[in-house]
Amino acid sequence: MPADWRTTEPLVGRGGELARLLIAAGVADPEARGGVLLSGDAGIGKTRLLRELAIRAADGGHRVLVGHCLDLGDSAIPFQPFAEVLAALDDPSRKALSDALPPLGPLMWGAANGTGVDRGELFASVVAALELLASSQPVLVLVEDAHWADTSTRHLIRYVLSQRYDGAVRFVVSYRSDDLHRRHPLRADVAEWSRLPGVQRLDLGPLADDEVRALVRSRATGSIDATGLAAIVRRAEGNAFIAEELVDVDDKNGPLPP
Repeated sequence: MPADWRTTEPLVGRGGELARLLIAAGVADPEARGGVLLSGDAGIGKTRLLRELAIRAADGGHRVLVGHCLDLGDSAIPFQPFAEVLAALDDPSRKALSDALPPLGPLMWGAANGTGVDRGELFASVVAALELLASSQPVLVLVEDAHWADTSTRHLIRYVLSQRYDGAVRFVVSYRSDDLHRRHPLRADVAEWSRLPGVQRLDLGPLADDEVRALVRSRATGSIDATGLAAIVRRAEGNAFIAEELVDVDDKNGPLPP
């Protein structure tokens, strides 16, 4: 999700999933606490759904903080999404938090691995920082692509999900379910996180055929005949990304470009 998450493209389908997220994230239910584990295959529409959630939350007065786990192979950066969240704060907020919570310094100012900081102090400081931010407005933290998270990041995700916050702090953590092979380390973590009080799981399934047709019509810049539209619906199998890519393929029934 880019820093500017606003879009003019309509959200197609996902009305039920969005309604559930709005409640769990406190946008539709100010008393909500906890988090959501949002899963689905690559391209199924997780980021688009989170973008819509972010728009609604920001318009509703929430501070929306977004962090990403990156696919860096064996060179994954510890605590990357939380370093991104803290680094994106305005300078006065970062200065105030780093003065009040010195263990956050390495994350706040670019040393994402938290070198030299006791991990327990760092974890407690992240929670304290979220509480301080929530004292002025509700906070929604979105962590994307947790299937790429390193061990340290997964431990911190578990820690922040397990806390009972005095202020309005909520989390949504997304991951690709099709990436979780039997030995993937996130499988055990997801099973554990989902048992934490207040944590829900939401899996995005394929779009219905009518929803794929509506998506194609909303994205196509020109007309698509019935045969081409039927080919897109058949080949996309409910995957929003594939459907959108097929819109730009001239021969809808021909071989796909690399």
